[in-house]
Amino acid sequence: MEMGWIDAATNPQGIREIFGEDIPPLVGVSLHEVTVGRDGPTLRLRLDLPTYPASPPVKWKRGGFNAVQVELLFGGLTDLSLRGISTNMLVDVHIETDGGLTLQVKSETVNMAAVAASVTISRIEAYLDSERESASVEDVRDQL
Repeated sequence: MEMGWIDAATNPQGIREIFGEDIPPLVGVSLHEVTVGRDGPTLRLRLDLPTYPASPPVKWKRGGFNAVQVELLFGGLTDLSLRGISTNMLVDVHIETDGGLTLQVKSETVNMAAVAASVTISRIEAYLDSERESASVEDVRDQL
């Protein structure tokens, strides 16, 4: 059985609490930001998950949010290659562990590969994405 991205993370608890058994795959995700830091060195990916949780936290329900954004921090980065860029990057992210950790980020316009020691979920946020369908005010009230 192929390991999911969440199994590679050092701290999967937050995502598991929010999504339960329905952890979304990192396929067709919107990549917002790539940051490389010399301390570590590190690589940060900020991306929107492709689905919203069926039972989001109450704070998210009250906010009428419809998108979840995570930041993945890859520590102990030893190799990185990046080719291509776009203003609207819908990518597939593959994380594999086999003695180390390898990352591949691919789309028609972007191809990134990296080798790191670990991946940590450094941030989980919800927000209202005006381009996605959102719950109506009545739906939000019904869920509270």
